[in-house]
Amino acid sequence: MNLSLLGDSPLAITQQAIGIFLASKQDNGQIAGISYWQTANGYTAIALHDSWSHTTGNVEILHDLLSKVEDGQKNYINEFNDDSMWWAMCMLETYNLAQDPNHLRVARSIWTHVRDYVVPPRRYIIDDNDMEGGVMWTSKPNETQLNAITAGLFSELSARLACLHEDAASRQKHLDFAIGSLSWILRCRFVPDQYLVLDHIDLDTGQKTDWTFTYNTGQAIAASIAVYDVMNQNNTDQSQSSNGRVYLDLACNMARRAMTRPGWVDDNGTLTEPDAYPGTGDGRKQAWENSDGVGFKAVLVRGLAKLYKTIQRDEADLELQTQIAKFIEWQFQSLQERDTNGQGQYGPWWDGPMDLPTSHSQLAVLDVMAAIHAVRE
Repeated sequence: MNLSLLGDSPLAITQQAIGIFLASKQDNGQIAGISYWQTANGYTAIALHDSWSHTTGNVEILHDLLSKVEDGQKNYINEFNDDSMWWAMCMLETYNLAQDPNHLRVARSIWTHVRDYVVPPRRYIIDDNDMEGGVMWTSKPNETQLNAITAGLFSELSARLACLHEDAASRQKHLDFAIGSLSWILRCRFVPDQYLVLDHIDLDTGQKTDWTFTYNTGQAIAASIAVYDVMNQNNTDQSQSSNGRVYLDLACNMARRAMTRPGWVDDNGTLTEPDAYPGTGDGRKQAWENSDGVGFKAVLVRGLAKLYKTIQRDEADLELQTQIAKFIEWQFQSLQERDTNGQGQYGPWWDGPMDLPTSHSQLAVLDVMAAIHAVRE
């Protein structure tokens, strides 16, 4: 099925969306109207867009904006560990794109900072489960919350840094951390028969909050792929390569279920996740209201695109490759048909109707703008 649109090429459409987003840049390097972590995700999507489209049109402006952000926030680290690691992901993608050694240095600095907030073995036991590998939400001294998103981010960050270490001991140390945090998710925040990642646990009360946001599963997919890549890196170690396949299979199974989950995907195949940013009902958001939830589904799209690139590279699971490609193509088409004013601006509801274009709604679509190039190579 050819979902190409008449008129502008996909690259023209995606670059226009990026240009609209960047038009809200501020003197401090951030984007007006959205939060610190949202800005990081926007810049990450732009870096992936250039990588996957084999272009460099945004490299210079990204470098300028990132330098300004770092001038005001050393190493991009704040008290929220997930915020800091969203910036670490941004650093890794911009490093892959432009090979600026400072970006790799910063990613490593963020890893070192967050490592101090990883729960060691036997420190906390809840419902007979060791909280080892969980990652504190913040660096506050009284923090008690372990989040799936912080663990998923730390796992991916650790694994990807492991791949960049030439020293075997350093590579293994980072891999151990990556597996440890992903294992915490699978042990404490995972529903195996649904391949679904839940939200967080409070260490003080033992209370489990079982929100089912898309970005938790999307980030777990990305972490699983990253662990697989490290374990598959040393082709001479067949046992480790074989064990790594378990993580790729996990990512594939999470992806299959995510693309067909009724609470996330409309009957027509559009990813909407209405519980995170509802467009109807008593809890309806107004389009001008920014909320973290508006961009959760973008992280899932990113994870799916990373998985597509991985299984395409390794010539694995042709059926899933096709499924992911069609899913991402459909999100792109739905945005063009139902959620734009035709001027490169997009609303928050991907299945329509188009409403007010804002920085947060524009942010949310950038991962689709990147992912479409991942599946069209």
